[in-house]
Amino acid sequence: MGGQEARCIAVVRVRHRASQDILRAIEADNVVAPPWLSIDCRDLGELLECIVEVDCSTPSRILSLRNTLDELLRAIRVAVETIEGLESVKKA
Repeated sequence: MGGQEARCIAVVRVRHRASQDILRAIEADNVVAPPWLSIDCRDLGELLECIVEVDCSTPSRILSLRNTLDELLRAIRVAVETIEGLESVKKA
């Protein structure tokens, strides 16, 4: 590749009425990342979009991308379950 980085990019989009709250819940998990990994999440109005980008010139970093996506999806699921659980308690 002539000295260029090989970049792998994954996009996760989750539509939810509380996307801003989900973003706030997962932001703390995305603070510290190695320089070859970037995670950019934003609220697009009831749509949470996260872009995960990795320098995947090293095969082990491709696995890191997969693991990062797994962790991100788990964090989003926990946030959604918590928000919906709190909403159901308020209705009761």
